[in-house]
Amino acid sequence: MISGVFTLTRLQRQIGTLVPLLALFSSAQAWADPAAQALNEGLALHEAGKLNEAILHYNRAIKLNQRLAEAYYNRGNAYYDLGKNESAVKDYSEAIRLNPKDAEAYYNRGNAYRRLKQQERALKDYTAAIRLNPDDARLYVNRGSVYFSMGRYDSSVKDYSEAIRLNPKDSEAYYNRANTFMSMGVKERAIEDYNDALSLNPDLVEAHYNRGIAYAEVGENEKAIVDYTEVLKANPESPEAYYNRGLARFKLGRYEDAIEDYGEAIRLNPKDAEAIYNRGLAHARTEKYEYAVRDYTQTILLQPRNAEAYGRRGLIRLYQGKNAEAEADFKKAFQLDGSLKKRFQPLIDEAKSKSTTKP
Repeated sequence: MISGVFTLTRLQRQIGTLVPLLALFSSAQAWADPAAQALNEGLALHEAGKLNEAILHYNRAIKLNQRLAEAYYNRGNAYYDLGKNESAVKDYSEAIRLNPKDAEAYYNRGNAYRRLKQQERALKDYTAAIRLNPDDARLYVNRGSVYFSMGRYDSSVKDYSEAIRLNPKDSEAYYNRANTFMSMGVKERAIEDYNDALSLNPDLVEAHYNRGIAYAEVGENEKAIVDYTEVLKANPESPEAYYNRGLARFKLGRYEDAIEDYGEAIRLNPKDAEAIYNRGLAHARTEKYEYAVRDYTQTILLQPRNAEAYGRRGLIRLYQGKNAEAEADFKKAFQLDGSLKKRFQPLIDEAKSKSTTKP
């Protein structure tokens, strides 16, 4: 049999709470104040999804009262909903200038900065919001996500932990903290948090997927398979879940099952060279050498500098007695990566000893 190497695809997603809130005036105040009436009309249109019309009413409210912070704030929300993040930032900034104690304006401006990839500014805004409203778990979740994206994992864990303390039922906070633990290499803690996230929200498919990765990395491949299967129940068209379930099945020696999973991954993503390569490894383990050669050849077509694929194809060709072709593959493999020679030499010697045709 031919030993193999494995690659792992990971899809970790940070969930951020990015839903802006709307501020309303009372109807009595609206009757007394034309600007407030215009604002409320804008809010009604906004809530009905008529964002551009809402902006026209917010414009009128601002024209009637240029110090109406709520009008700037809600127009910022409308721009944010339209994806016009620079305009949203300008309006939130004016709302903050007029009302420096508005935690929501800082929070929403932080969300807009995140969309603009301005992480440091987002961080400052979430921190300002937390100073004004330290008991709002959302703020810690979003600041934790910024810390995560900046690679500041200890700070990220601290914020998610505070969010969980404030809101122990927040599955997203557990999920995000689990992702952070994964990035820190603390797999067992990550699994605990994925467990908690799923106990609170069994439909959180991403938690099943990432927990599957964590289980695989600590060697619990049966549990990983269960999680990837749950992902596929929810999303039968996930090439990543098929691919990773194939890896887990391969590690358990379930080569035919692995081949089936890799095949589905390739059907869904025909350019996935890793899936094709790993299917070649599984075919080699089941001594289906022609299929293995086909997969390694396809891998090389997609990745012409993949030294491993040349080396593996060379080994198979030795098993087939195609020594000249095998030597050409080894020559190419070692040209691409000289370090392979030491690792492959024992495999080459084994293959030559078992070859059905001598040189």
